[in-house]
Amino acid sequence: MKEKSLELLRHELASIDLSDVQEEEEMPETERIAYCAAIFAVFPRLEKDIKEMLHEQLMFVCNEASNWEQVVFGRGTFNGMDLLLEKWKKASAEYQSKHKEEQENKEINQNNVFPEI
Repeated sequence: MKEKSLELLRHELASIDLSDVQEEEEMPETERIAYCAAIFAVFPRLEKDIKEMLHEQLMFVCNEASNWEQVVFGRGTFNGMDLLLEKWKKASAEYQSKHKEEQENKEINQNNVFPEI
């Protein structure tokens, strides 16, 4: 329910939501795997940097905006960074879940006392 309300709120404010971006279907699987692996490798750093920027943007808008247009522009900047954070978090989690499945399958095969002939 929370995801739907966030999507609705973004659409009401004339912004896209991740559900509006359908790149997974357009990207070949090998390219998607490479993309998710690259994001997974740097995601902890990206997440930290973006969260710091989100905080700075929020504080700047709250303390420095002198009119509504500046607040609206600042909110757009905030929303754009949040969308990227969501997108990269999803890609990182996708890679991590697939990698975890591969590791579990590999461990099962290594522990097989009677390998198939």
